[in-house]
Amino acid sequence: MNRKPSYLKAVVIVHGKSEKHLCDYIKSNLKLKIDIYGDKHGGKSIQITSLNKFLNNMKFKSLNNFIKNYENDFPNDMKKLPKDFKIFIIMDTDDCTEAQKEAYINKSMFNQHWAKEYIYPIYNIKNLEDVMRKSGIDIEKKSDYIKIFPTDKNYLHNDSKQINEFMNNILKNSDITNLQEFIKFCVDIAYENCYFSR
Repeated sequence: MNRKPSYLKAVVIVHGKSEKHLCDYIKSNLKLKIDIYGDKHGGKSIQITSLNKFLNNMKFKSLNNFIKNYENDFPNDMKKLPKDFKIFIIMDTDDCTEAQKEAYINKSMFNQHWAKEYIYPIYNIKNLEDVMRKSGIDIEKKSDYIKIFPTDKNYLHNDSKQINEFMNNILKNSDITNLQEFIKFCVDIAYENCYFSR
């Protein structure tokens, strides 16, 4: 089976370092063409309450700005984003009100933003560490992410087995997270582009 032409499949905006490391692990293992974007590379947290301000920076301010920023990652002369393109936003929900959390999850907080149709909110209640522990993944401190989800090329599996197991563990707690939707998107893209067989 031949690989399909590759273009940017998604941009992932992350809450902080833990989310960025997890996404880097998935991206590296599955050889995905996605861009993982955090404030100061994840060093400064992005919160639900500051998302709209963040989405009005130059990169995300308009469709034209966005396409211009990623002009080398899409087909030439593209005027709009591909239908299957997504902007995933991965957020904790312990630093906002219940109303702000709901507006994030149902996307109403993005009503005035051009990218609303592409945005896919990913939530962790209360936070990623809680979801990990409740899913049987032994996270005690943030540095544990480096050991459990290695991004060093010497430790990459280049297949979906470990990531599928991770997704199945997360699925056990679908009442407090929809992180599995992001993982499934990544696995499906890797499969469609023949990076591995199921």
